[in-house]
Amino acid sequence: MKFIVFGEDWQSHPSSTQHLFKQLAKQHQVIWINSIGMRKPTFRLIDVKRVFNKLKSLLLSKKKTAKNRTANKINDDNFTAHTLAVLPWHDNVLVRLFNKWVFQRQNFIDDEPIVYWLSVPTAISLIAPREQDKVVYYCGDDFAALAGVDHKMVAPFEHELIEKADTIYVVSERLANKMPTHKVKMLSHGVDLALFTTQTAKASELEHISKPIIGFYGSLNAWLDKALLLKLAKERPYYQLVLIGHLVEDFQELLKLQNVSHIETVDHQRLASFSQHWQVSILPFVDNDQIRACDPLKLKEYIATGTPIVTTRFAAVDPYQETILIADNHQGFIERVDYAVSLSKSDFLNWHANQSLLAHNHSWQAKASLVCKQLRFC
Repeated sequence: MKFIVFGEDWQSHPSSTQHLFKQLAKQHQVIWINSIGMRKPTFRLIDVKRVFNKLKSLLLSKKKTAKNRTANKINDDNFTAHTLAVLPWHDNVLVRLFNKWVFQRQNFIDDEPIVYWLSVPTAISLIAPREQDKVVYYCGDDFAALAGVDHKMVAPFEHELIEKADTIYVVSERLANKMPTHKVKMLSHGVDLALFTTQTAKASELEHISKPIIGFYGSLNAWLDKALLLKLAKERPYYQLVLIGHLVEDFQELLKLQNVSHIETVDHQRLASFSQHWQVSILPFVDNDQIRACDPLKLKEYIATGTPIVTTRFAAVDPYQETILIADNHQGFIERVDYAVSLSKSDFLNWHANQSLLAHNHSWQAKASLVCKQLRFC
């Protein structure tokens, strides 16, 4: 089977779509289309950098594709990644016609049936599915609430995609409730079991820290509860709070504290060398529409390491209430961190083994097999 996948930029960050198609590419042809965008660029530095990187990707696409395939052990015969010279002003009819022409001239399409897999709703304006083709909408976020998305521009494309899709995969019940019942299927996020359950050496960045480490990795964005993190760091100076990820929001007040460390984004392959060796993994999220609909990739990864986990309350953690420490308020969160630190020191509770066992039914291999069976071509 041939997949044409519209996702984010290949290897830009370890998304669920990328994890899934690393598995599917072992048996099926995958044509990956780098992000065509879900917002119009501005003159902000972040957008200027993104435009520059897109142009660079276009110029070096063949070299970059070959490098990425090798780095990720993707079958060269099955997988290719492409950056198309599309324009991000998708709400302009002339731009849509141009973008569709750009896609059609790539010669991706022959007589073979195609599964169009769309993680980006704006991509529906580029494709013209035939009778033998299938359209899959992979909805991993509530785009109406997702930070960094032009909600007004994306909404009509998502409505069109929902109407045209044969199958809609969602990662949460909240997203499922927004979709037509006869089309929707649940596909929660998976985990790279080999990466997160195989014991690794401690990351060098942690070697100098003698205090119990309370750790988080991911984008340092508006969905993190800054007030909670400040309270935790100030009331527990004998813990070291380690935050790994790109700074999107202003966290300067927090980062000024001596017991708070910030490490820029690290390669996904290195994450276990951090999370296996700190004492507590945390998910300190605010309560908003985006978090209520999410299924964080790091949740299953944290679970797989066996490190005690403390989270604020949101729907994705509810199935794990017997293993994860869930708090309903700031003080409860801090008290659960204290308890998790004590758990990490205990040799007789077997917390590590019990927690890791939960992750074994959620490998990306299992997720890929499920997709094959449900789409009826494996």
